[in-house]
Amino acid sequence: MDSSSEAAWCPLAEQAQRDAITITNADALFQTGAMGDDFSFSDFDQTLELYTTTCQFPSSASTPLTRAKSRVSLACIPCRSRHTKCDATVPACSQCLASSRTCSYAESRRGRAKGGRLEHRQRSLREHEQSEIEGPLQGRTQQSRPGSNDASSGNTSDGPFDLSVATQTNDNPSSSMSEPDESSTFLDVYYASFHDAHPFVLPRQFLNQRLQTNKFSLQHLLPVMEFVGSLFAPGAAKGMLRVRAESALSTDHLPATGFTVQSLLIFAIAVHACNEFVRARGILDHAIRIALQINMNSNSFSIANGEGCSVLEESWRRTWWSLYVTDGLFAAIRHCLTFSLRDIKADVDLPCEEATYQSGDIPQPRTLEEYYTREFAGEELIFSSFAYLIDLGHILGSLLALGTEPGEPFEPAVISADASLMNWALYLPKQKHLVVEDSGKVDEVLFQAHSLHSTLKVYLHRPRSQLAYDPIERTSKCAPPPSDKSVAERQRAYDFHTTKVLEAVEAGIGLFTLPSPFTKHTPMVICGLTLAILAQVSACRFKLKGPGYTAARDRVRLGLAAIKAMGEVWTIGSVTVKDLQIIARETLSL
Repeated sequence: MDSSSEAAWCPLAEQAQRDAITITNADALFQTGAMGDDFSFSDFDQTLELYTTTCQFPSSASTPLTRAKSRVSLACIPCRSRHTKCDATVPACSQCLASSRTCSYAESRRGRAKGGRLEHRQRSLREHEQSEIEGPLQGRTQQSRPGSNDASSGNTSDGPFDLSVATQTNDNPSSSMSEPDESSTFLDVYYASFHDAHPFVLPRQFLNQRLQTNKFSLQHLLPVMEFVGSLFAPGAAKGMLRVRAESALSTDHLPATGFTVQSLLIFAIAVHACNEFVRARGILDHAIRIALQINMNSNSFSIANGEGCSVLEESWRRTWWSLYVTDGLFAAIRHCLTFSLRDIKADVDLPCEEATYQSGDIPQPRTLEEYYTREFAGEELIFSSFAYLIDLGHILGSLLALGTEPGEPFEPAVISADASLMNWALYLPKQKHLVVEDSGKVDEVLFQAHSLHSTLKVYLHRPRSQLAYDPIERTSKCAPPPSDKSVAERQRAYDFHTTKVLEAVEAGIGLFTLPSPFTKHTPMVICGLTLAILAQVSACRFKLKGPGYTAARDRVRLGLAAIKAMGEVWTIGSVTVKDLQIIARETLSL
């Protein structure tokens, strides 16, 4: 394919006509109750806008997609979710053809007793997943019990990054890609439920265009996106889709490309949220090795590999910085002293705003130098939400370097770290104080930034505060005490650090009152929220009385509810909420 055809999939914004497609009550994409309890899907009544483009592609640059024949049910999935009449025509019904929707049908259930249909479905899927996933990878997705802190003790149930079992299932990664209609359905769910909080792959309309011109380059990425989408979809065979994703990533020689880095990064986040911390770390390390091998940390990478398309260049910048932040978060949860990418020299420009990225009209990127000299600018400079999240990734590295021992409460390194967190807030533009946009939609990247800022304040100040650690907190996989010494010795009574913790806890948990479904947030906030809840429980025991105690208990309830809701999708949520309930009952003698 020549260079002109490679760039054809990415037209300028003014050449593309965007049609807003409103999807209301997005959880109606699938029928609820078709799976077991662990597949329940948080209801959210929210209007979501996706964009498509009317660009035409040269016939030589595109390959028509063939649809596999489907076994027809009474109605296709799109018609059933919209409660519209369906003529059940194969491969696409008249309703879907008229509205340009992807038409797909549920698998036939004929031959089963009506009374036991749901029970049979649940049992067969559980058996399938156990044989396909839990057999070869036994214990990796089991919920941890109190005392099984495998992420920090080394007694892990999830082994190192090894997908050889998936290779036995399917040695050809390209064959693991779903049929077009099935793929489109799960990609819809991925973009509706996961992309906003992890916006580094191409926006949907540009991914669709690349599927027409260079689908082969996405052969490892698509199965991973489909698997993640299936986690939000009741009725989806997520075990089978996980096998497909692992098969796509299990080849001996994964291509060293940015799309491979994206595939591994998404899969690492998902596996981590499925309560497999050590295995997720191995997958992320693989992504880091490839990223450094192809010089993704250099600003020249995005230009050299952008195919003349500013949207693809922006996607590469976002991928690098998402890898950087995720690396730091994984390290912080395990109380490491540093993370792999902290000291890697990088001159990658900063990402633009999310709405701009979605539109495809990419401006001249801002630089790190501009960001770190913003206090000297003649007028206030406003950077993207992503830029402020990246800054917190840098601050996280400084906090980790302080070590796990409390040390002296006012030692210079502690004061410096606190100053960095204060400066982040002081130089945050007023527009960025509000996580909710004018449209009423939550900026998920900015939400993650504010959540991380609160988490880092708790991480820094609690070991030096009056909010002592209870020994039972060692059972928390998400937020164990930083060291045995912090448990054995009561913290010194320094009101300065205690006040900082209480402020951070109130702000961090308060974010979850915003008008956004909990499952729309990145699962990486679960451990940060756990840290805040444990600090709040300690405050209820050692510090707060009267109305302050009552308000704190309400915040604990809210935090537990948020984690429980996220646990409907992510295993670490369902595990963590049980751990927190046990810890709180013991700490507060309830």
